Amino acid sequence: MTKKILVTGSAGHLGEALVRTLRDGDTIVVGTDISPSSYTDRVGSIVDPDHVRRCMVGVDAVVHTATLHKPHVATHRRQEFVDTNITGTLNLLEEATLAGVDAFVFTSTTSTFGDALTPSPDEPAAWITEDVE
Repeated sequence: MTKKILVTGSAGHLGEALVRTLRDGDTIVVGTDISPSSYTDRVGSIVDPDHVRRCMVGVDAVVHTATLHKPHVATHRRQEFVDTNITGTLNLLEEATLAGVDAFVFTSTTSTFGDALTPSPDEPAAWITEDVE
């Protein structure tokens, strides 16, 4: 049986990469974001419970990547962080529960790693393992 996965934040870097990767398989992927993109099937906000409810129809799993994080501090008000990161996540969790969704993956934000994401001068990227401090 084909699984249906909802990916939030589908116009963002991580969400887009996930939608692109998941669509390469035999999974039905629905992307949602406030910004239209070629990876966004449903434009709307996770702060809107009605939008979230419509997105959950027939969904087996949710991958939640829609968050505001450190780069948005200069362009968004504090309340927008609360609305998106807290209220939006709560809306997704509640509607996923009501819809009988089997799995929910919350990626949070790379900002939680702090300076651990700063690569060494001779490295192209910072590798995150259980040993990160």
